[in-house]
Amino acid sequence: MQDTSEAIGRRFDAGVDDAFSNLLVDAFFRHRTVHAVALFTLGLSFVVGSRVGNLPDFGLLYEYAFYLVVYFWIAGCAYATLRLFWLAFVDRARSPLRMLLRPLQQMLTDRNRIANGINGLAAMLVFMSGFVVLKGAIAVLVPFSWDQTLAHFGADLHFGRTPYQWLWWIVESPLAVHLLNFCYNFWFVVLVAMVFSSVAAARDSLLRHQFLLSFMLVWLVGGFFIAMAFSSAGPCFYARLDLGDQYQPLMDALASANRQYPIWALSTQDRLWSGYTGSPSGTMGISAFPSIHVATSVLFALYLTRLSTRLGIVMWIFAAIIMLGSVVLGWHYAVDGYAGALIAVAIWKITGGALSRAHA
Repeated sequence: MQDTSEAIGRRFDAGVDDAFSNLLVDAFFRHRTVHAVALFTLGLSFVVGSRVGNLPDFGLLYEYAFYLVVYFWIAGCAYATLRLFWLAFVDRARSPLRMLLRPLQQMLTDRNRIANGINGLAAMLVFMSGFVVLKGAIAVLVPFSWDQTLAHFGADLHFGRTPYQWLWWIVESPLAVHLLNFCYNFWFVVLVAMVFSSVAAARDSLLRHQFLLSFMLVWLVGGFFIAMAFSSAGPCFYARLDLGDQYQPLMDALASANRQYPIWALSTQDRLWSGYTGSPSGTMGISAFPSIHVATSVLFALYLTRLSTRLGIVMWIFAAIIMLGSVVLGWHYAVDGYAGALIAVAIWKITGGALSRAHA
């Protein structure tokens, strides 16, 4: 009798495994375009990496996965605490813990959602492993040559003044610069949250695929191909490239602010420059045009606007803050941000139209 029960159990488990494997295969087929872009990026990184001596490190996949787990453990604990407090003391729910755990249970038992999430996350991890190599190779393949042109073009667009001069009322406030830097760093948290939430979305919609595909193309097309065509370092490295002292007042103001509040951008810029000058293989990527920070933030705003008007408004405000921060912190010329925003909108529209026609 026991042998019969064990045999039935094994057959049931095998049936479940086969069913889930079929779901994974079906999800892989639906994500074929996303996987194709990810694999193309990885393949290109091997070609480019072999030329500069910096091949993709698949150990990064484990690092990305580890940091994702840590991030979502911390974020999940924080969310659970706040949500439980809200349910107990604001909504006054009879069973706050049960109401908190119900959505999690639904997500963990939704096999289609898990299959879609695995495919989306795997594609993103593969894509990022390849993109890191491409980003670091830009300055090695094409030395910086567009900084002066971008700086002059930016001044012409802003009535003969360097853009940061119009924002001097922010630059001269150490607290304002510090808060901008905090928002600029918080961009990474938003990035991880947006990617993961789209990967783990309840519905495998065209909108979800539009976002995932647009995200990859914004980074690949804007962050590598266009960045290589307009290879530039950015205002914070202008003087270090012996191009003049046009941005020295800005950098001096940031250094002064750093004596009152931590301006983390300065130490990051120093590390990037040290990596750039000390690594012939291009493991430390410096690239100004276009601004991927701004492009990605605009992409987030476009995506969230389709999901929720309120969330969209919040993200558009955040994108504007990132645009200001990119200039005030010396990371980018103003035209870098404008170009990034235009690239994001163009890719979003083109990708959406192509997916709609493909599924018509």
